[in-house]
Amino acid sequence: MKLSFFPFLLLSLLFTACGGGDSVAVEEAAMEAAMAGQDKAYEGMMDAHDRVMPMMGKITAAQRAIAEELKAEDLAADRKDLLEAANEQLEDANDGMMNWMKGLKSLDDLRANMDNDAIITYIKEEAADVAKVETAMTTAIAAANELVGGGHDHGDGHDHDHGEGGHDHNH
Repeated sequence: MKLSFFPFLLLSLLFTACGGGDSVAVEEAAMEAAMAGQDKAYEGMMDAHDRVMPMMGKITAAQRAIAEELKAEDLAADRKDLLEAANEQLEDANDGMMNWMKGLKSLDDLRANMDNDAIITYIKEEAADVAKVETAMTTAIAAANELVGGGHDHGDGHDHDHGEGGHDHNH
């Protein structure tokens, strides 16, 4: 009786070992799928960042225009108050972006310290935060442009003065 139990035990171990290989493969596939989902979510969040970044130059341009107008000696008090409020709104929007970027964790850091659910939750929260930053920046820039004029840029995110004669866009 003892002898017939041994082959059964050996076969059980063999099947368990082979089955274990399948579960490792399943775990690896699940991990790869989770990481792909994390990558996609993180990239989506960074797409929002990439939309917002060029606005930093527009904030700087609007602040410069406001600063120029604030230098005027004959500036009415109510106009000054409006300009200062717009400048503060621009500064708050700029600070929001800087704080968001400063606090953002890399995907590698997240993976080292969190499980998949926590990573996805973190990315969703950060995506919502950068969307709020985008709204604040868009609103602040529009309000400032309404006060001091929109000016223009050449798609590089930087403003510049063309002097009294302006410039020709057909060069």
